[in-house]
Amino acid sequence: MKENVTIEKGTVQETLMLPLYGRYMANQRYPQLFKDVAAKKIIDRIDYNIGKADMGKGPQIVYGLRQDLTARSALRFLEKYPDAIVVNIGCGLDTIFSHIDNGKCRFVNIDFPEVIQFRQKLFDSNDRITDIGMDANNLEWMDRVGYQEGDHVFLMSCGVLMYFQRPQVKKLIDEIGKRFPGAVFCFDYENARMLARSNRAVRKTGNNGALMPFSMEDGEKEIKEFSDTVDYVIPLKALPKEYDVLPFIYRTYFNRVLRSGAMVLVDVKFKEAV
Repeated sequence: MKENVTIEKGTVQETLMLPLYGRYMANQRYPQLFKDVAAKKIIDRIDYNIGKADMGKGPQIVYGLRQDLTARSALRFLEKYPDAIVVNIGCGLDTIFSHIDNGKCRFVNIDFPEVIQFRQKLFDSNDRITDIGMDANNLEWMDRVGYQEGDHVFLMSCGVLMYFQRPQVKKLIDEIGKRFPGAVFCFDYENARMLARSNRAVRKTGNNGALMPFSMEDGEKEIKEFSDTVDYVIPLKALPKEYDVLPFIYRTYFNRVLRSGAMVLVDVKFKEAV
């Protein structure tokens, strides 16, 4: 049965539709690369004019790319630690668990209470999934992920930290390193010039509530300065070979912005416990 959901203009719920629709369209255009078939099933259950979320082909690929590349990073971690805790900060209507589930890992979704309530109307429950309805900047969520000493933790955040203020990002990274030694945190960011372009694209949708303030120019350096718990930072410099299915113009563009630091996906590895 289709959910009857009222989404007010400029609200958090409306921002959920942008990446959801983007991942759906990325799958429709390049199904051999972007595997998010669940996005369409969710869209069909929401009463919303999805056309308002159409930002064009480029942003659609960005949304698909974020989830796919993050899933690849998570799968590499789970190959080493199959029973790890995987934490999705700012999960929205993300379907990434279905792409990485190995039958052993524990998965934790974190987002605003209203987002989690919205999500729970659309997703099936799973005894290995914990939903935490809390502002990600309220770091008390770290007490609720079920971590015990010796657990391996992979954290991810797709297209979320750009909405944070710089002190919030600094505090989040520092606290992750203190609370989850040896963890890996995978997230994306943009430099100031690219972020300005992204905000112009968002304005075209009419959702000024989704504008983003956080950017970095030299993530490797800046992230290490955020916390002495950071061991090393690995930025993605080029798309995997599987992305050769994309048209040449898109491959060239995304490889260029990755190399230049305009758009970056990083794995932040934290120091092990002493």
